[in-house]
Amino acid sequence: MKCLAFDLGKVLFDFDYNIALNKIIGRIDVSPEKVIEELFYKDFAADFERGRVTPLDFYEKFIKEFKVELGYEEFIGIWCDIFSPKEEMIDLVRRLKDIYPLYLISNINKSHYEFLYNKFSDVFSLFDALILSFEVGAIKPEVKIYEELRKTAGVGYEDIIYIDDREDLTAKAKELTLNCVRFDTLERLVKVLENYKIFVPPKKLQIYQ
Repeated sequence: MKCLAFDLGKVLFDFDYNIALNKIIGRIDVSPEKVIEELFYKDFAADFERGRVTPLDFYEKFIKEFKVELGYEEFIGIWCDIFSPKEEMIDLVRRLKDIYPLYLISNINKSHYEFLYNKFSDVFSLFDALILSFEVGAIKPEVKIYEELRKTAGVGYEDIIYIDDREDLTAKAKELTLNCVRFDTLERLVKVLENYKIFVPPKKLQIYQ
């Protein structure tokens, strides 16, 4: 039996740090481009995603590094409110749920997870288990987080279909013999899953009265 493991960011939820940065223009002493560079290319939040620092620790690091005039509660609200659900992908997960074991594997910090869970608990309930970096103590593409996925699923790597939008992450997972799918569009994903002999139920017809 194959099982499917979905990434969260850019697969099930879109996110954009510019949404947060646009809310603090004039209260931050560096350019938005500098913040984005630190977050995406210099692993500024990596220890936060590994669960090695608390939300308060990260807040203090953030305001010190970028010279932001912002209280903690306001910061958390702005920092977290950057997500929007990808409804078609969530619908796909719903359609697969009763047929295959489903897992969520995500590089995510505690603040973002708690924010999303409070708003979208119904989405998280679709999965048999959640493998979250801040709980595991490792981020993709570190072997430890994939090993946690394998142990939780109770199958070999060769029986896991892993879906992620980032090629650098799927490349490492391929070395472990996971079946990796780089996500770009729903249509292509469905075709690839069908090539793996995954049955994708059709969308339910909506009847209007």
